[in-house]
Amino acid sequence: MVREKEIELWLVWKEPQSRQRYVVGKLWYENDYKFRYIHSSEDCARKINHCGIDRAEKLGFTRLVPFPEMQVYSNTKLFYIFERRLLNRRRPDFAKLARELGLNESCTSLELLQATGGRLATDTIEFVTPFIFSRDGDFDVDFNVAGWRHYQGEQAISELSPGTLIRLVLEPDNPYDSFAIQVRSPSDIMLGYVPVYYSRYLDEVVRSGEYEARVLRVGPPGDPQIRLMVKVTGWAPYLAQVVEDLQRRKKAAIQ
Repeated sequence: MVREKEIELWLVWKEPQSRQRYVVGKLWYENDYKFRYIHSSEDCARKINHCGIDRAEKLGFTRLVPFPEMQVYSNTKLFYIFERRLLNRRRPDFAKLARELGLNESCTSLELLQATGGRLATDTIEFVTPFIFSRDGDFDVDFNVAGWRHYQGEQAISELSPGTLIRLVLEPDNPYDSFAIQVRSPSDIMLGYVPVYYSRYLDEVVRSGEYEARVLRVGPPGDPQIRLMVKVTGWAPYLAQVVEDLQRRKKAAIQ
């Protein structure tokens, strides 16, 4: 049996009409599998654009049947509602598909969810990687470029490989998101956008210039939602302040 890693993922819901995405919960592993919803009043939601189950519920989001309450749910196995979103390991082409996702046959369930997003054609939820930052302000985040199918990414695919430097360009006049950030190839071809739930974090980062964006993985051509994964790393002092505030509040709560 593969030993699970301590990975945390955000659960994201896509509003069917506007197609805007909202972070509504998180799934993680810490001795066992855990899940809970995120409320917009929480500290972790302050820098996430479109975050909070309360906001999503006003737009039509319905809580998942196994998780009706605002509490932490635990289980020794991955919750079935999420397990059914995994690629079947018994498929004869599983090893090939795993390699295309940058994984190996022994990958864990959460690694598989992280790589594929756990998307189903029958609903509007998916998993994404949280924004990870340290107390010193160092950060990194991996994401699949949003909107790939609507732009010219395939024209630039020959210049994109793991490690390729790419450009992030602010688009403050975007009518849907004033924090919108374009993703562009080395030759300035429009590839798509930074997902909306990262844009508020990265807006300040891009303005400061204290970052580096590189291609992490070029995915299979048949799935535009995972066609290009990008890793952004850098330093953002304001994030260090966020961490410090969170730790101070936790200590105060304990006392």
